[in-house]
Amino acid sequence: MAFIEKATGPFRSRQAFVEMLRVDEPNHEHETTRWSNFDLQPTSPEQRTWRWYHLPLFWGGLAFGTSGWNVASSLIAVGLTWRHALASCFIGSFIAAFAVVGLARPAAKYHIGYPVFLRSVMGMYGSYFFVCLRLMTGVCWFGIQTYSGGNLIATCLLCMFGSSWRSFANTLPLSAQVTSKQLLCFFIAWIIQVPLFFVHPTKIQWFFTVKGILMPICTFALFGWCVSQGAGFSHVDEHKLATTTVQLPLGWSIMAGINTILGSLASLVVSQPDLARYAHKPSDAGWPQGLAMFTCKVLVFFLGLASTASIQAAWGKTYWNVWDLLNAILDRNWNAGARCAIFLCSLMFYFSAVGTNIGTNTIAFGADLTGLIPKYMTIRRGQVLCAVLGVAIVPWKILASAQNFVAFLGAVPIFFAPLSAIMIVDYCYARRGNLHVPSLFDGEPGALYWFTFSTNWRGIFAWCCGAVMGLPGMVGVFRPTLVSLAAKNMYRLGWILTFTTAAIVYATLVTFFPVRLYPQGYEGEPRTFEYMAKNDGYFPGEEPDSVINAGIPDMEKDLDLDEKKSTDQVHVTPA
Repeated sequence: MAFIEKATGPFRSRQAFVEMLRVDEPNHEHETTRWSNFDLQPTSPEQRTWRWYHLPLFWGGLAFGTSGWNVASSLIAVGLTWRHALASCFIGSFIAAFAVVGLARPAAKYHIGYPVFLRSVMGMYGSYFFVCLRLMTGVCWFGIQTYSGGNLIATCLLCMFGSSWRSFANTLPLSAQVTSKQLLCFFIAWIIQVPLFFVHPTKIQWFFTVKGILMPICTFALFGWCVSQGAGFSHVDEHKLATTTVQLPLGWSIMAGINTILGSLASLVVSQPDLARYAHKPSDAGWPQGLAMFTCKVLVFFLGLASTASIQAAWGKTYWNVWDLLNAILDRNWNAGARCAIFLCSLMFYFSAVGTNIGTNTIAFGADLTGLIPKYMTIRRGQVLCAVLGVAIVPWKILASAQNFVAFLGAVPIFFAPLSAIMIVDYCYARRGNLHVPSLFDGEPGALYWFTFSTNWRGIFAWCCGAVMGLPGMVGVFRPTLVSLAAKNMYRLGWILTFTTAAIVYATLVTFFPVRLYPQGYEGEPRTFEYMAKNDGYFPGEEPDSVINAGIPDMEKDLDLDEKKSTDQVHVTPA
């Protein structure tokens, strides 16, 4: 009876239902307000669980997956030879590595995520637009990538059931724009990943670690088979590999290739704070992850291109999508050994897609929604809601009949690139690495990050200047005859052009119209680079209990916890 009372109580009145939805603070350590809950507050020392190898393995597992394998087709599609495509991948990945490290640093230093960090850049309410931009694209890409993951589940089922799966009858009408097999595989792919959405980001790093170790083994195994059973990479036929008749000057083709690489990483780059905030030490989110991303991205590009070229030369057909390649291998090698190997390979590539969904979409969606309505949302709740909405948008209909919308999602990097530039310039140049953490949760007029009517007009103006450079070319994606060649070339510069424009405009504005560095009463504090990071963004006397109890001077932050304890004991020993 008590159980029934507890279960039905929240539904007896509107007020009771609203109270049920309110976020409960664990141990009442933080107060839930309009601007804050425990998922938005700076990560406490015990929650900084991502060690030096977690982020590099995250990027490695991400590169050794479907998106990394398929990227070669995007570069060949703009008319590049494989050598020029490899050069584009090299340059694009090198630039992206610097952006990744640059955006990870403030989060690792001050232990805050994207929605909170953005308040210092765009203002308390001015940040909402950019939070919503990432939130909406995240849920759309979640549904689309889950549907694509269903293709790999279909390959697994083919390996398991053979002819029974091939003859699986379709009972859905043509108007559904999806077959029974596709719908079944979509929901299997969806259900498998749902339990992971209940895992908090402080504990999900094990998944990325396992994926980062197993995916290179799987990818190299597939590459080895393709080269040994195909014609080898030396027989690559570049003309047959080309998937487009577009003829561009070599320079513009390479620039388009670089932009493709940067665009494929745009949402991940801007999402860095949501992962780097959990780094055990600031150096754990430093150059090793940038190096891992660069190395793995270039390496997987070569493996995917070499494998596709080898099979194309032997079989006369190009398979860019990894699930098409795996199905083709099964068609020509239908035996128990091949079925087992392809099953394991498909399953690993599917889990790689799940990792991409979590790292790129669901954690970001959960963090963004928490930043918008912290009284009712947490990261876990947001991840689950993202999964539900990913089904509600009916992704198979989007892919079947809304190609313009898919093309728009592909053009979103021109909006994220100028935002990334402003975030980096604001932190490194305008503020010299100094953030006042208590002010990030102060939404009162006149507060440090209130700016002008709660919006940093400098950042908004610079972002508009950057984004507008790519808009005419984006129109050309949908209506090629409406824009000039110059506009199309500007779009081929894409990420680099919008990033550079926004960075220059914002740096100029903050030079002539400086932002306030510290709140009232602290104007005389030192302005050296990352002075505030020495105390996690607090002035003496402001620290919460978690910072005080940590008791770690800045020079000791790179030590392990055990070393910290022993160091503290040495310092407090009486003379």
